[in-house]
Amino acid sequence: ADHGLDLAEKDFTVNTVAGAMKSFFSELPEPLVPYTMQVELVEAHSEYTQGVPPLLPLQPGPVSHNHRVNLMTSENLSICFWPTLMRPDFSTMDALTATRTYQTIIELFIQQCPFFF
Repeated sequence: ADHGLDLAEKDFTVNTVAGAMKSFFSELPEPLVPYTMQVELVEAHSEYTQGVPPLLPLQPGPVSHNHRVNLMTSENLSICFWPTLMRPDFSTMDALTATRTYQTIIELFIQQCPFFF
């Protein structure tokens, strides 16, 4: 409720903030990346990896700009957050075989956050 909250002022650790974010996203009724959109994203990723040029130039985003200090590159962030942001049904073989694709999709979102947000 407090949009002026300064986390640095509250002396929270990075792990505490990341844990709170993951908890928030996991408690949403639907994942941040809706199930209906996930199929389209996987198909777009498949086209991209088959030689279709990307729509957006790849560049590191501000989300991971401290990666030299905290080692949290966009890839590392995506590894930590993709299961919470997409919440695939791991009981199906399709979801199990697409885990790297899901992680890559979230990594691209992180790299391109200025474009999306």
